[in-house]
Amino acid sequence: MKRLTAVLLALALLATLSCAPAEAAWTFTVSLTELQSDHAILVNRDHMLKESDKPGDLVAVPVKRASSSKIEMREVASQALEKMFEDASLVTAYTYRVQGSDGTWKEKQFSSEGGLRLVLKSGYRSYGTQKTTYNNYLARNNGVDDGISSPPGASEHQTGLACDVLSVDYNANNQYMNDSFYQTPEAQWMEENCYAYGFIVRYPADKEEITRVPYEPWHLRYVGREIAGYIKNSGLSLEEFTETWQAALAEFTAAGGDVDAQLLLESTRRANGFESTVLDVYGEDGDAEVSLSF
Repeated sequence: MKRLTAVLLALALLATLSCAPAEAAWTFTVSLTELQSDHAILVNRDHMLKESDKPGDLVAVPVKRASSSKIEMREVASQALEKMFEDASLVTAYTYRVQGSDGTWKEKQFSSEGGLRLVLKSGYRSYGTQKTTYNNYLARNNGVDDGISSPPGASEHQTGLACDVLSVDYNANNQYMNDSFYQTPEAQWMEENCYAYGFIVRYPADKEEITRVPYEPWHLRYVGREIAGYIKNSGLSLEEFTETWQAALAEFTAAGGDVDAQLLLESTRRANGFESTVLDVYGEDGDAEVSLSF
């Protein structure tokens, strides 16, 4: 009876929303549910985390690591990363690009029965750890903050949703990470495919003025598949995407849109909600019967 009541309420909501004026409809490609999730958070020097901020669902990431130290991420990001590592290992042939001494780019073929070999360099870092990392970097860089290392509170690693991923060979042959990593099949495969697992390359080469962080082809950020797909297709940075969806939300509410009602509507469309199908069967009232499945 409770389930039937919930279904009837949801149907009533759908009927109500269907009568709402067109200008109050949520038409943005990404659902409000995803946009208001905690993995959509924007973290940078203008949107900083507090020292006390720490995810409550950190887990050890079960993938190949660059060292024996445990690396943690939020559970949803860890699961997505594990799947990406598994799929990368199945890629036995891949065409990528390398830059010659004359500056021109040429195609090169990767071929290995072992597949692409990814390795996790880092994941979650606490505020305190980031503070130490930042200060150590400044000491090595003559006190110059060039954006390569973020100050504490401005690092995405504190969210538990960001990670640094290299190839096994690159990690073994390079003391420090730099944009030469892009010229590996692993980097280019990740750039092309990470969105399918809910990740984005957070600091693209053509968005440095916006992100204020130099290009980092190894730095992935989990945002969920809806958002990652939008960013992949649009070519926006996370900063630009955040500005875009917040403008869409402001327009929606200004037109009389109801955020809570929209979130409830979206919840009925999820896999754990219900689907209605109009049957070729008619009741005594002459109306087609509706089948509800959960």
